[in-house]
Amino acid sequence: MFYMKTANINVRIEDWIYQKLKQLNINISETIRVALISEIEKTRIEDILKELDTSSKAVKKMGVNSIVSEIRSSRDTR
Repeated sequence: MFYMKTANINVRIEDWIYQKLKQLNINISETIRVALISEIEKTRIEDILKELDTSSKAVKKMGVNSIVSEIRSSRDTR
């Protein structure tokens, strides 16, 4: 059987929030886990968009014709 290594995280919340979560029978661990995964994905997407923006600026700076010419030249040398 495969066991995933885990970390223990302690979170302090106001008592009324805790009571409401219990009253509504909300699984606190699962809710936090899903929120953290969502935050990771959001941050990764933001990072990718920043890299894409940087790459896009570089392509614009070089010019499409220059890039196409380099690709054709590379193909011809194969």
